[in-house]
Amino acid sequence: MRDYQRKRNNKYILPNAVYNKTIWQIRDYNRLKDQLNDLADTSAAIDYARDKVQTSVNTDATLNAAMRYSHVHDICKVIETAKEDMPEEYRTGVWNNILYYMPYPLDADRSTYGRIKSRFIYEVATALEYI
Repeated sequence: MRDYQRKRNNKYILPNAVYNKTIWQIRDYNRLKDQLNDLADTSAAIDYARDKVQTSVNTDATLNAAMRYSHVHDICKVIETAKEDMPEEYRTGVWNNILYYMPYPLDADRSTYGRIKSRFIYEVATALEYI
């Protein structure tokens, strides 16, 4: 399925590169959540090791893990916030369409889902400071 941005009656138009970058950042959400859980475990392990042996190497690893955790957490939080701002009845349809390429449900018109999807992608791009 081709990713395209609605051009007609769309006040949330993004440059093509920004649109594609944002779409793929949203699609990467599940991997980022897994990475966030792994980083939380890694950080705890590094802190435990640092308490046992006082060396500067562990401090650098802890700092790097904390910075990566913070970055990934911020991206996940932006996506979750924009998802929560969507009307609840369209949330699952738009989310499944972006992540899993599923067609929109038949409970509303396709153009309605398209407008909400455009606004969702625009809000994520703005919050991640891509524009």
